[in-house]
Amino acid sequence: MDNPYQTGDYRSSYPSSTGYVSPGVIQALAGTKPWVRLCSIMGFIGAGFMILGGLMMIAGGAIGGMSSSSMRGMGGFQTLTGVIYLVLSVMYLFPSLKLWKYGTAILRLMSSRSAADLEQALEEQRGFWKFVGILMLVFAVMMVLAFVVGIITAVATASRMSR
Repeated sequence: MDNPYQTGDYRSSYPSSTGYVSPGVIQALAGTKPWVRLCSIMGFIGAGFMILGGLMMIAGGAIGGMSSSSMRGMGGFQTLTGVIYLVLSVMYLFPSLKLWKYGTAILRLMSSRSAADLEQALEEQRGFWKFVGILMLVFAVMMVLAFVVGIITAVATASRMSR
């Protein structure tokens, strides 16, 4: 007996067409292409700035760690922050790359008008939204954890101050 609530493979759920894509669909996707490219390029630029900032923080932390000034203890923190920036910059690259591929697939679709190119464009878009969705869930969990840690820290600090 089939389960009506079971999800299937999204590729085989609908009949496929080997024909051409309607001009309305192509026009709608073509209208998004400049904005997709803009967001992709801005993501690449942001990732580049984060890489530069991260490398500068790491270098500053190394230089600060060698100095005899009062900022010497901050070298490790600054280096850690630089490494975090580098990790975050890599996380910016993945969605930017997916958007770039999506824009390229739209460009191919505009030339070929084939259902296969439409499928490829939508697959790239699906990959982008999947990554963004997972990232949102991860950050939501991290925010909840940070909130709980903040409350625990506040309670612990208040109990130490009341003694």
